[in-house]
Amino acid sequence: MASAIKELLGLPKEEQEFILHGLSHEYNPIEIDGEVYMIPQEVNDLIDNLVVQVQELRVGKEINQK
Repeated sequence: MASAIKELLGLPKEEQEFILHGLSHEYNPIEIDGEVYMIPQEVNDLIDNLVVQVQELRVGKEINQK
């Protein structure tokens, strides 16, 4: 059985769908320069993957310089 979110009842259908779509995603905190932002899990995964790639490039560069 579905429950109503009272705050959404007065909004147009499109706005209700937009808000509910946003609530359906998992958000994670990220701190940048002392400010905390909430970002979708997909963006957090992308950042993690980029960090791994940068680390791999650094290791490869260090190996090539030896």
